Amino acid sequence: MDFKIVSSKYEEANELLRIQIEAFHSDIIKYKDYHLSPATESWNNFVFRMLTTSHFSIYVDDKLAGGICIVKRADNHNYLYRIFLGSEYQNNGLGSKVLRQLEYRYPEVKKWSLDTPKDNQRNRHFYEKLGYKKTGEQIINEYLTLIDYEKIL
Repeated sequence: MDFKIVSSKYEEANELLRIQIEAFHSDIIKYKDYHLSPATESWNNFVFRMLTTSHFSIYVDDKLAGGICIVKRADNHNYLYRIFLGSEYQNNGLGSKVLRQLEYRYPEVKKWSLDTPKDNQRNRHFYEKLGYKKTGEQIINEYLTLIDYEKIL
């Protein structure tokens, strides 16, 4: 599987948002978080975030497969705000390869942080396998608690 990570373009916004909504659709039903869920993000908010953060598009064999949003917290600290892949690209090792490529792309970054739902064992295993350590929790509502993770390189 040949993949590449490139800076997102405005012209990709519709397709990236469609992939994001698909990737997070089951979460909105489970967590009842209709205000903050990536599955309910408006097109305007998505484009604003895409243009004001480090936003990347993931291509597999020249087909748009997903996206990444990174927020710089400090010169040596990046926050992985969001990573999403279309369903046909999930559970095949691509996510691990993408995150390793991001670490390589940002050699000055020594601390990466993110959050993920507490009861999403698949996500938690994925991040822990890549070296992320739990640092805290955030209660969002009665259905959703997020685990804060960080990785020190």
